[in-house]
Parts: sequence; structure tokens; C-alpha cells
Amino acid sequence: MKLYFILAFFSMYNVLFSQLVCKGIVLDSVTGQIVEFVNIGIIGKGVGTVSNENGEYHFTVPDSLVGDKIKISMIGYKTQIFSVNDFKKHSRILLPRYATVLKEAVVSVAKTKVKIEGNQTKTKAVSAGFKNNSLGAEIGVKLSVKHPQTHIRKVMININANTLDTFPLFRLNIYKKDKTGYPGDNILTQNIIITPKEKTGFIEFDLRPYTIFVDEDVFVCLEWIKDLGDAKGLYFSTKLVGSSTYYRQTSQDKWGKMSPVGVGLHTEVAY
Repeated sequence: MKLYFILAFFSMYNVLFSQLVCKGIVLDSVTGQIVEFVNIGIIGKGVGTVSNENGEYHFTVPDSLVGDKIKISMIGYKTQIFSVNDFKKHSRILLPRYATVLKEAVVSVAKTKVKIEGNQTKTKAVSAGFKNNSLGAEIGVKLSVKHPQTHIRKVMININANTLDTFPLFRLNIYKKDKTGYPGDNILTQNIIITPKEKTGFIEFDLRPYTIFVDEDVFVCLEWIKDLGDAKGLYFSTKLVGSSTYYRQTSQDKWGKMSPVGVGLHTEVAY
């Protein structure tokens, strides 16, 4: 008998409550071009979304949260924060670009030790993942980094079950650890979009073109960024006892932690 463990990303608010509809488009403040896959949501409250390929967004805010703050973030752009009352006045959000000053990296070719970090598993007996089509939902694991300039070379998952009619679309995020021990700031300087070529089975994505080097523990996470219809579940092979699973249910939500269940997301690193 298979045991399915599911991280469910449900909205915490009753749809019968009065709600404020927020919709509009996100544009580059300089070029006026659309900005796709932008994270928009109320900070820490499980209400949010991701802009689509046309830069458009649409979500509802319960009246009980009109006094809260909405955060808009995207790799390569300055984070914007509005009160809900101010945000609802805008149908066009202009994001200013963020000038990233890259640190000089000294890459050594003498890196000979290769190791798998994270939860490596092929089991079909235990599964965890996304139960519905909640934009901005994330799931991931922490990598224990013990060597300076550790090179994250590949990310790998095993998809056990997929109810979608098409292939999923994820954004890979890598976060440094905040002072509470949960994912903090995203260390990436460009979007890394992962589109599996198969609906189920072993998926490997080569990160070497992105030259990602880290000196301390980080969190490697997959984010659901595209509306793919009525998704009833997309589950990964999972260890019943493994490295903890970190998750959040939508854009800008607070992070949760599930132990000792470890979603089977793992990386190949070199040092």
C-alpha cells in the first residue's frame, strides 16, 4: 500500500467573506515592457499570486487584511512594498531595475570532490508536493555547505505523480538562511526556469551554465509560477525520514517546515 504525504497549499480565508479584487499589469519602469512571473502577495498571510506571461495579475484580498502590506518582488528588480489601500489604486505597477554588483569569483579547476546534497530517493511509496494550482507556492530543502566556494552543478527530482495535461513549469530559487533559520533573501541574479521534458520520472537540470557558488548553507526550492488549469496534484518521491521539507503556500507567504519528511529534491555539488 502506498503512503502519500501531501503538502497542501490551501487559502486560509473563507470565500464567503467580503473581498477586494486586485488586478493589473507589471511593467519595467524604464522600457515599459511586461515583466512576467513577478511575485505579488501580502507579507506572511498566504494571499498572493504570480504575474503571467503577459505581466498580468489577479487575486483577491479579504477585507480583514486591508491594513496589511503587499510585497512585489522579482529577480533583477527593486522590491516594492505598498499598503493594500495604495496598491488597489494602481492597475499598472512599474518596477525599477536593480543594479547588481557582482562579486569577483575565483573559480578553481582543482575541484575534484563531487557529492549529492539533499534528499536523494527513488521511492514511490511516499510522495509530497503540490496539491493544487497555487501560484507562488514553493517547496524545497536545505543544503548543508561545509566548504567555501561550493559549486552547485545540478538539481534533480523524481516526479511520482502528475495530474496535469501538460508539463509543469517551475522557477528554481536559492535562498540564504535568515536569522530564524528559514529561507531569506534569494541569492540568484537571474531567473532559472525549469520545464521538465517528461511528465513523470527522474528529472535532472544542469546548473553549470549559471556558475552558482556558495559559502554557507542555502535552501534550494522549486516555485510553481504558471497557471496550468485544474491541477489535482504533482508529487515528488519523498523520504519519510530525511532532511526537512520547507514550504510556503503562495507568493510572499511565511515559510513552514515539515520534519522529518524530506521531499526528494537533491543537488550535485563540487568543492
